[in-house]
Amino acid sequence: MEDRITLNDRYEIIDKIGDGGMAEVFHGYDTILHRDVTIKILRDQYSQNKNFVARFKQEAYAAASLNHANIASVYDVGNEHGIQYIVLEYILGRTLKEIIVEHGPLDYKTAVKYAIGVASALAHAHSKNLVHCDVKSQNILVDTKGIPKITDFGIAKAVGQSNIQGEEKEVMGSVYYLAPEQALGQKVTPQADVYSLGVVLFEMLTGNLPFKGDTPEEVARQHLECQTPSVLQYDPDIPQALDNIVAKALAKNPLQRYGSAQELEHDLIDAEDMLYEYEDADTKRVTAPLEDNKHYADAAVGDETQVISKTAIIKSLNNTAPQKTQPPHKSHTKRYVALFLGALLIMLGFIYGAVQYNKDAIIVPDLKGKTVVQAEEILTKLKLTYSLAEEYNAEVKSGQVCRQNPAAKSRVKEGRKILVVISKGAEPGIVPDVTKKNLGEATVMLHNAQLEVGSVTVKYEKSAPQGSVLAQSTPPGTKLNLNSKVDLTVNISDGQTVVPGLAGLSLDEAKSTLASLGLSLGRINKVNSKEKANTILDADLQAGKVVEKGTSINVNVSMGEDKKKPKEDEKNKDANAANQPATQAPATTTTEKTIEFVVPGSKSKHAVKVTLSDANSSRVIYTGSLEGGARVRQTVTAASGSSIQFYVDDRLMEDKKL
Repeated sequence: MEDRITLNDRYEIIDKIGDGGMAEVFHGYDTILHRDVTIKILRDQYSQNKNFVARFKQEAYAAASLNHANIASVYDVGNEHGIQYIVLEYILGRTLKEIIVEHGPLDYKTAVKYAIGVASALAHAHSKNLVHCDVKSQNILVDTKGIPKITDFGIAKAVGQSNIQGEEKEVMGSVYYLAPEQALGQKVTPQADVYSLGVVLFEMLTGNLPFKGDTPEEVARQHLECQTPSVLQYDPDIPQALDNIVAKALAKNPLQRYGSAQELEHDLIDAEDMLYEYEDADTKRVTAPLEDNKHYADAAVGDETQVISKTAIIKSLNNTAPQKTQPPHKSHTKRYVALFLGALLIMLGFIYGAVQYNKDAIIVPDLKGKTVVQAEEILTKLKLTYSLAEEYNAEVKSGQVCRQNPAAKSRVKEGRKILVVISKGAEPGIVPDVTKKNLGEATVMLHNAQLEVGSVTVKYEKSAPQGSVLAQSTPPGTKLNLNSKVDLTVNISDGQTVVPGLAGLSLDEAKSTLASLGLSLGRINKVNSKEKANTILDADLQAGKVVEKGTSINVNVSMGEDKKKPKEDEKNKDANAANQPATQAPATTTTEKTIEFVVPGSKSKHAVKVTLSDANSSRVIYTGSLEGGARVRQTVTAASGSSIQFYVDDRLMEDKKL
């Protein structure tokens, strides 16, 4: 057997799985992390072209800044002996284009489900100021679980950037999916992606593309000036709500289009809820492979991302004679009136149905930042069901909700299942972007990724906030060995430093972190806690606070849960009491019980105190500073009749008998 080609002594190339306009795509294997990967290799004819190499690397850098369940992850980018490559998440599945070619139009629910996933991914990219610019069914992979993932950020642009920098006479993209403003070489906006997704939705519902032509320029011209066909022309049974969504997404004037991908996502979610009324329609829909659509078949295999002449598009526009509109013949008047009245009745029926739907609808709550228990309680009260999923998210604490579907404020029917995605924290070893964060936040983010703060360089910039991170030694998205260090440059003046985030660190880690910043560990207060022993719970100075070097930081440290049993002499005392005459009062018995409290209020920090009281005394068993929604869990052993008091901000919230 011939030896496999290996890149960078790490990535084995197994076999070829696809071709793109700029690159070849291979199934590979990461010999270090022992996982399958996708490897994109820039074609030989482009590897010496600086512009193409830059564009190729841009894809990696653009996608690496994104973290979303519906976006294919980028793991690495490299160059070995002139071979430019990108290493991505390996997705076992097929492109959306392949699925449509094989099966024909998709059922309504599946089409909407895929569109919601892609819209959510685009909304995330747009929130990072990035426009994909090449959304098409070939760039959407559907895995074996039916989850769509958008790929190929090769021509992505920052919002407001020209379509092609320094090449105003050329337009780059896939012509069947090209927004009208892209065809004219205008500055890109998120609405260009909305238009392209509208084409994909049209394609999923009908098995066709809205515009066809023999040349790229001809198709681009149609996007610019021809009326967009209705999906109802292909299938009159398609719900009107979906036709309305497609029409709005494909509006030629961006001002009449959806203002954002998130807005489109919300309408799709509402439509998805209404589709439950169309259960029978979905099951009866007949789909078939597309064998007689030449232009669609050509697009399935040949619609590569390409450079199109802007001059040729404009020439095509100028050479097209305008169509004269003839007035309707008098004999057709009655027919037009009848059609109008019929359409009016349908519209009124639709409006009535929508009003009834909204009347009974439940507003989906915002679950972000909530724990699983809290989310369950909220959804149960609203008579909604849920399913759970997990994903890495560096911006949301592990164990809290980072994303949901349908989105908050959506309207749904009673019993609707809400997808609740729980954060697993930062992906271990993946360097987060800590620039512009204060040092406290940066420390926590790196710790959550199982990385550490290395050396901290002090630099003062008047324009930047005090204590903020100006630069980091390792770029965001880089994969490092666990416990590796990332050096930071922090904006503070000489003689000052900032308080790092200490919660969750061990005592030894805290001492080391503080020493590197010219600080020291002060008073250590040990308290009972469910956290591992010697783990820091909180500090008396807020993370990110600018202080003088040499300042001491006092901390509360966990000593583990209180699992102490009654003292031996107390046991003997109880035994002796049992042997006394019946006239003597019975001995006091003890009980062990676990008590849980949920901190009420907002996500801001609250002073929390738990005390244990009996007939003779009262003692503090827990103190800390916790956010609203956090859960305090204590296991205590105490005499029968004792009680536990739960205080928040010095106010008694609960008093429980044991």
